[in-house]
Amino acid sequence: MKFTRGAKFALATAASAALAFSLLTPAQAATRSTVILHETNPITGLNCDLSATNSTTCAAVDYLQSAGFNYYNNKKELIRNTVFGSYKVVKNSATDFRTQWTVNPGRVWSDGTPITGEDLLLSHVGSSNAYSIAAGLGDPEGKDAPAFNGLGYSGVYDANIVGEPTLSADKMTVTLRFKKRIANWDLYGPGPSPVHTLVLMAEGKEKLGTVAENEAARDRFVDAFRDKDTALLKKMGKVWTDDYTITTVNDKTNPLLLVGNGGFQLESAVAKTSVTLKKNPKYNSGPAMSGSVDTVVFKFIGDGTAAAQALANGELDVYSGQATADGVAKLKAIKNVNVVGKDEVAYEHWDLHYDTAPDEAPYTGLFSVKDGARSKALRKAFLLALPRQEMMEKLIAPINGETEPIRSTWLAPGSAAYDKLVAANGSAFYSRGTQASRNKS
Repeated sequence: MKFTRGAKFALATAASAALAFSLLTPAQAATRSTVILHETNPITGLNCDLSATNSTTCAAVDYLQSAGFNYYNNKKELIRNTVFGSYKVVKNSATDFRTQWTVNPGRVWSDGTPITGEDLLLSHVGSSNAYSIAAGLGDPEGKDAPAFNGLGYSGVYDANIVGEPTLSADKMTVTLRFKKRIANWDLYGPGPSPVHTLVLMAEGKEKLGTVAENEAARDRFVDAFRDKDTALLKKMGKVWTDDYTITTVNDKTNPLLLVGNGGFQLESAVAKTSVTLKKNPKYNSGPAMSGSVDTVVFKFIGDGTAAAQALANGELDVYSGQATADGVAKLKAIKNVNVVGKDEVAYEHWDLHYDTAPDEAPYTGLFSVKDGARSKALRKAFLLALPRQEMMEKLIAPINGETEPIRSTWLAPGSAAYDKLVAANGSAFYSRGTQASRNKS
């Protein structure tokens, strides 16, 4: 369960050494009802907004189970999901910036319960420090964990939101007010959550309810949200924080944990081995799906050699992994396998410790900001000495011919504003000339 869908994301905060070259190798033709996908790391839980479960694997599985106001296409463009709803700026001033988010009538969760604007309110509970404190759910920046112990607090939303979301009379629209203009405001909208399931689980339920029961449960959440009912909200927070940290799903699993609104619904999971999803027959929250696939299996294989062998054996339909020159050659040698390369942003990076982080002893090391211009010069010298070009030429170019390192951690190469951004972000200082000349700088 996520507070936002497609709108909230994290990027590495330090420069990647190079473009990562990911491989997708379809083993067989597309006229299949089941597709088996490879993931390197096993899933560690179903709620991707927790620090212990936030991973690319969790995001990939969750992506198939959820839909919201927007999503990214394969051209790195943010696309409005007009099937689910609409959003717009309704007031645009320097000190009063308001956005409005409306769910289209008729959208339903996988258990048949209608989706409304009330399902958007949980985003605020898990993203506003002020609300968490006022509702008695704990201070997200305090020593004790808040009831909703997720990753949504203390960000752009929290720093700029004014008051609480306003729900329209028909309960389909939520309006947010910010204290200033937010450039990428469409990334800070609310996402739908099946709040009725949290209420029912908080009340000890272990079976799917009727639509009437579910709508009544949602009403109880809305009352609790408005009144800041600490007791119920804390129980819901405990469910949200603890109950989704499962890696095994079978017929004994509480079905309330598996309710979503995406094209697929999680059916089963074997710890450290696989996750299986089936097509959601009630899906109507996003673009229509085509093709014959009604089952998607994520198989977890950490060893690249073993994964390649599984592909050769027909145990995988798609292998995805960070490439090496030797690995590409081995994959190309497998019969009936088509090797497709695409560029991805990798998390490999350098972190320079230059100031004291929260909850740690004061930092007084080589790069400390307390040394002023001297430590800044040392940091720049260190970054200049990193052999980015050599890494590109030895690790990446043999695979895809790419020799240009990434110059931004905010946008990927190919994004609409990438060239404009890197022209002004100072990265040219660290890529000018040759490595030999940079070493002498």
